[in-house]
Amino acid sequence: MRSLDKRSRHSLWIVWRMPLLLGVLTVFGLLLALLGDGTWRWASWLALASPVLVAAWFGLRS
Repeated sequence: MRSLDKRSRHSLWIVWRMPLLLGVLTVFGLLLALLGDGTWRWASWLALASPVLVAAWFGLRS
């Protein structure tokens, strides 16, 4: 029973790690866009474009 619980937690991490990473990157980009200036604006553009690029990559791949 205990190994099943550990396996389900492991599979949850596998499923949710990329959406969590993209969410954190998006929040980081939004904060940079609000608080940063100059070079930080470019960093915010890159951070906010990353979910769009990932979606386009997987959308065009299939």
